[in-house]
Amino acid sequence: MQGTPSPYCLPELPKARGLRCTASDVLHWAGLPQLASAQTDAVGFALRRVLAEQTLLHEGQAFENLYLVCCGSFKDVQIDIEGYEQVLGFAIHGDVLGLDGLGRDRHASGAVALEDSTVVVMPFAELRMHSHGCAALERLLHQAAGTELLRRADTQYLMSAPSSEVRVARFVLQLAQRQRALGHSERRLRLFMTRRDIASYLGVAHETVSRALTALVQDGCIAVSHRDIEIVDEPALRELQRMTRGRTPREGHALAA
Repeated sequence: MQGTPSPYCLPELPKARGLRCTASDVLHWAGLPQLASAQTDAVGFALRRVLAEQTLLHEGQAFENLYLVCCGSFKDVQIDIEGYEQVLGFAIHGDVLGLDGLGRDRHASGAVALEDSTVVVMPFAELRMHSHGCAALERLLHQAAGTELLRRADTQYLMSAPSSEVRVARFVLQLAQRQRALGHSERRLRLFMTRRDIASYLGVAHETVSRALTALVQDGCIAVSHRDIEIVDEPALRELQRMTRGRTPREGHALAA
């Protein structure tokens, strides 16, 4: 996907080419434009370009910065003792990476770019210093922490379903909700991650994700073309996501949980 324009990059990014932005820009990208002021115009941050598959954060790295994604997408990962990469979540425009370093001085997970991306580098010592006299930046920190907690709750809800088909349905609807919040279509979705990344996140086999997507296509819930998904029957998809164990398997597309 390297070199492909990301739908998770809003058009107002001319300052990214200058490698600097203001705190007002950060507030706008974080969904808090009403808090921008002359005070936040005076606070500056660096922008960093991260190419597809490059690592932004390493697990165990000393905590120094928070990063706001202003363009592109990332996966949050941990590596086990056997070298297996476990995907913990995905970050897109407006999300803050590095919050797991708060209170422990080291990052518990890493962050890898899924496509060419741009982040705002926010040194935490500077951010905390500015936030003492700037309520807008304090609000930014609170919102970032609250959003992270909500995302973890979403992941727990997703993982509570024994059925892989239900997990995939919940994942598609959660992605649609995030796209809607960015002003993008909630029916036409782009999978910026691979099927293998989705499988790791959902805790199922790679082949199981493909079978689940195929079953949802056969049921008329979605249409799939490579990395593009169109939600065809949203009510049916929402009905499925509320089921604990999924529907009774029909002949021809029973799924392994």
